[in-house]
Order: sequence, then C-alpha cells, then structure tokens
Amino acid sequence: MRRLATAAFPLTLLVALAVAFAFVVGDSRAELDNQVFTSRDDRLRMVVPRGWRATDQPSYPGLILWMMRTQPRGQIVLTSESFTRELYCSWPPTCRATPDTPTAQYACALRTRLQLQRMRVGPVQAGPKENEASGLPSVWFEYDDGKRYLRQAIAVSGDRAVSLVLSAPNVDARSSHARAFDQTLRTLRLLTAAETAPAGPPDAGIVVGDPDAGVLDASTLPADAVALDAGAMFESAPAPKIEAVGPCPK
Repeated sequence: MRRLATAAFPLTLLVALAVAFAFVVGDSRAELDNQVFTSRDDRLRMVVPRGWRATDQPSYPGLILWMMRTQPRGQIVLTSESFTRELYCSWPPTCRATPDTPTAQYACALRTRLQLQRMRVGPVQAGPKENEASGLPSVWFEYDDGKRYLRQAIAVSGDRAVSLVLSAPNVDARSSHARAFDQTLRTLRLLTAAETAPAGPPDAGIVVGDPDAGVLDASTLPADAVALDAGAMFESAPAPKIEAVGPCPK
C-alpha cells in the first residue's frame, strides 16, 4: 500500500494532503533542543517559531518535525526525502524539460498534481535569500480545496528534497500564521560536514609509516579490502553515486 502510494505521489504531496490528520509518535534520531531542531540524518537545522508546540518523533515516514498552534488552529510539518532518479522521473516531462533549477521543476510537478486533485493553486514565489545562501534555495506557493488552506515551501539540494507545509482550517488562520511560517523557513539550512561528523577521536587507526606500528593481521581487514603487489592494503572504492537528474525511461 505504501509502495503504491509513493509511486503515485511524492512524499511532500502525500503529507500536504494528509496534514490535517494526527500522526502516531514513534522513534526518531533527530534532536529538538531549546526550539532548535536538528536532523543529522537529513543534514537539516531549523528554529521552531515561538508559541508553537513541536515534536521531533512523528512516525510517518519522511515527516521529521511536527509543529502545532491552537489559537488560531494550524499545523506546520517538515518533511525530507532522498532526491533520487525515481523521484525526478516521476515529475511530468513538461516540468523536467524546463531550464529551471530542480527546486523550480519540483514545484511545477507538485502544482500540476495538486491541480489534478482539484486544488486551487496560487503562483510560485521565491523563497528567502537565507535559504539560497545556505545551499538550499526554496520556493513556495499557496493552495486550498475550500476546506484546507495550505502554504508549502520546497527546496532541493544535491541529495535531499525538503518541504515545509502550513495547514489551516480557513484562509484567515493561514494568513495569521504566514509570518511564523516565513520566519521558520528563513532559518532552514543544511548542516555542514563538520556539524554532521560523528563525535569521537579524530583518528583511532594506525598511522601509515609509523615504525612502531605492528604487522597487520589479514583477519582484521574489511571484507572489501584489496591487496596490492606492494603489500599495502586499501579499501575498494565505493560504488559511484547515481545522479538524480538525468535521462528517464520512456
């Protein structure tokens, strides 16, 4: 069932259409400390707006942060999924054919699918400059079906597709929460390599060329290590990464 749904809709659209429903709390490796949310798995950091209750443990796949406000009622959710060739090729060919950035192409794909769901969809607006400066350029747009009023921002990096969705029961509530949404989006950024590095000693291994180092035991080497004629041992190169943007099967 989940596989079928994922094939039909991107995660960001699934969450947008289901955002009015409650999600069960589950495990998460993200952190929420003093209103600052950090997900090292997704390499994201964001500040929760003042006055909003947040949980970093929603169990819905890809939904990494859930924020709520009761007066007026509203929810903001943050999602993240891998930017893969499969996701890219699910976009309509007319969207992929545009000379725009992947972020703009993704917005085109989402707006097209929302319109097929009989949503009233507004024009695309450029996101804050702070997102672009952090390597995560964003755009946003509004839409509704007369019962749910949403504002959605999306951003695509080299390997992640990120979405921030505001949902409200009426247009006035959506307008009331627009400032909090914009402030939250402005703080969204990618973590640096240093910020995502695991804690621990910088190098616990044997230093190459150390005369005091002992003889290497082949039984302790990684399974994919390759022996060279000179007697040195190196791990085999990792499999090449498949870029998301590229030719799609017809």
